[in-house]
Amino acid sequence: MTNKKSSEIRIVRGEDRFAGASNTDIQVNVDLQSQKKNIIEGDRSVIVNLEERFDVERQRSTKFRIAGKIVNIFNNTISGATNYVPFRDSLYYLDAFNTITNGSTLWKGYPQYDEFTFYRTRGIEGHVELVNKSASTYNWTTYVTYPKSKKTDQYLKHSVIFDSGTSVNNFVVTEGVPYYILNTQNSGKNLITFYCGFKHNLKLGDWIKTKNEIDGKRYFEVYSLGDDSFGNDDTVFSIFNYGFEDTLFGNYATGNFKRVSDINNIDETTSEYYVRVHGVLTNVTNSDLTKLGFERNPFRVEKQLEYSGLTPNNQQRTSIKDGTTTVGFSFDEDINISGLKDNLDRPLTELFVTVLNKGYMGWFNNPYVPNNTTGIQVGWDLNFKDNEIDDWWSINNVFNRDSIENLYYDLNGERFYYNANLSKGDELMGGVCEFNHYEQIETVLSEINHKISYNPQIFDNNSENILPEGYTYRPHYSVPIRVYSDYIETGDRDTVDLVPDYSFFSKNDNQWRWRDLYPYGYIDTDGNGLNNPFINGCHYPFKEIIFLLTPMKRNINLYNNIIFSPITDDCE
Repeated sequence: MTNKKSSEIRIVRGEDRFAGASNTDIQVNVDLQSQKKNIIEGDRSVIVNLEERFDVERQRSTKFRIAGKIVNIFNNTISGATNYVPFRDSLYYLDAFNTITNGSTLWKGYPQYDEFTFYRTRGIEGHVELVNKSASTYNWTTYVTYPKSKKTDQYLKHSVIFDSGTSVNNFVVTEGVPYYILNTQNSGKNLITFYCGFKHNLKLGDWIKTKNEIDGKRYFEVYSLGDDSFGNDDTVFSIFNYGFEDTLFGNYATGNFKRVSDINNIDETTSEYYVRVHGVLTNVTNSDLTKLGFERNPFRVEKQLEYSGLTPNNQQRTSIKDGTTTVGFSFDEDINISGLKDNLDRPLTELFVTVLNKGYMGWFNNPYVPNNTTGIQVGWDLNFKDNEIDDWWSINNVFNRDSIENLYYDLNGERFYYNANLSKGDELMGGVCEFNHYEQIETVLSEINHKISYNPQIFDNNSENILPEGYTYRPHYSVPIRVYSDYIETGDRDTVDLVPDYSFFSKNDNQWRWRDLYPYGYIDTDGNGLNNPFINGCHYPFKEIIFLLTPMKRNINLYNNIIFSPITDDCE
């Protein structure tokens, strides 16, 4: 019998229904088919909230598409002479009238801005014609790289010239920061002041460990940073002079030291030093450079009209010595960092836009010495002086070369050199770095610089053969993609959950130490963090590069010792 609820069935015997009714066998067919549907785990845990879903996809994404712009700032300062006809006919001329008057075949002037711009608009008549689709690859090539490994055996040289002579310190990068010494006084205190070849990364309260024992000691506490000059706190520091008599602490003595952040835990807090090595992630064809139509750098364009009567080929034209080009760049291939680790075997936190000189037209990059396979030389902050070229840049120095292959072609009876394109997997040297395991911080002490020099067989700029003049530029530009926290996490791996595999175990503290990675979109109170655009499963970091092409005679460690008085007026 069915009651009001159709899903409930009750069966009773006949005699129980009314008197005299017979009992009958009744069979009921039961349908075993389920009327319910199980919920799949994935469907049950799916995020419906759009904002939450966006953040989950953003945090999981390992793809990056890098774009930006390059502001090319350059001062064309090196002139010379050439009798190679196509180059001769394309110079920005100097003293053309006297050249014509004297009947000289050696025309003096500057190579035009076309040889330095990122986007050529013309070739050189009679030499190499312009192919429009290659306009952005004749002079420079652009790549994405990452810090792949470290080089600990790089030979370096720190030369300092004094009135009494020259002090030279030859060392390997693992020996630490190079310096020379002057004995000074401050407020009646006798000090020993260290002038470093590049940044020392010291703080008050830190100690230094010298390469050699000095008066039986190797550890000295930092007393002060900087000297009487302005703005050199990061390369100059002093210690107390307690009456040291060792000549290693005498005036103009040179040496090396390592930073020690805790004198009570020397083994774990002594920094290590190395040269970072970059791995190439893109090919030259992956880079796309375009002219920015309405953006220029703030310096003026320098032009002059070359009159037909004052040119060797009697053709009138306008030549450009310096320009103001700014270009935009992008890469047509997403960079997937999944599986990549940095040079310290940690999660990758930065990529680099790397710019290399190609110089296909052939003005530069003669390898000079037949055994050299590259025309580009490399150096660091300690290799620059303000009034001369450091002998580190000698063409006979086998330690100032990287692995960029040098190629050539023969044309019109002359040989022209240029640098080969790089491919995925190639490696390049980078900056000198310091890493402190206890602090879990890597610091760049000196960026690497590339030097290009004119080919003296084609263009004579009256420079020494052994130390030719030229221009230097910085090749690597960091693009942060993750940020480490500004504080140290500590814990026991057995009791703390999610201790990362890159953590450092301190035997002194008997615990693990590490820095967490901030999530994308998080900015802490000090402004640390990243909030790059994210769309279609890919991050879009933007990098603005100020690309400086500078002459060799510059001292980046030279400081102004004049402190200007503040401006005062009636409002003060």
